[in-house]
Amino acid sequence: MFFKGIKVFKPRHQRDIGRITSLIKAFALLNLWFREKEGATIVANEEDIQSAFTIWRVISESQELNLPPYVYDVYRDVIIPAWQEKCQNPNGELTGAVTPLGLTRQEIMKKHFQVTGRLLVDWFLRQQIIPMLENSGLITQEADPNDKRRMLVYPTTSLTISLQEQNNSELEGGVSNNEPKTTENF
Repeated sequence: MFFKGIKVFKPRHQRDIGRITSLIKAFALLNLWFREKEGATIVANEEDIQSAFTIWRVISESQELNLPPYVYDVYRDVIIPAWQEKCQNPNGELTGAVTPLGLTRQEIMKKHFQVTGRLLVDWFLRQQIIPMLENSGLITQEADPNDKRRMLVYPTTSLTISLQEQNNSELEGGVSNNEPKTTENF
């Protein structure tokens, strides 16, 4: 089950398997009265494994990016929707502007309040959240071209493209060379 979700293996996955094993053991211990026992050993069953993987799926994305789940949730639930709202034209489509629009910290804090109902303190956003997201490669910061004192936050292009639910790729294509190779074809 663990290997199904991994495209490229990294050394950190050895630690992640250990974490999943610990989750399975924790579920077995929480339900010890309902589990099979071999002497003093509690045997984990399929239900414990499924429960552990259910929890792992929730936190695995942030683990892959080496981010706390809260910081990743701010990116996914606050920054990306705020950026998409700012970049949408009146028809609801993302604009193909030559210079993409960045988010100010105030816009991020406003969207955070709309989504969570809690205020996000400026110093916490500036000193904690933005540096973590920038180190993981999810965002970049650049000076505002109109006001150099202000920094704008831009989601990285590769990830924001994958968040759009539009597929511009063809399903079939490529070169088909079914002709037999003879000296006449060269």
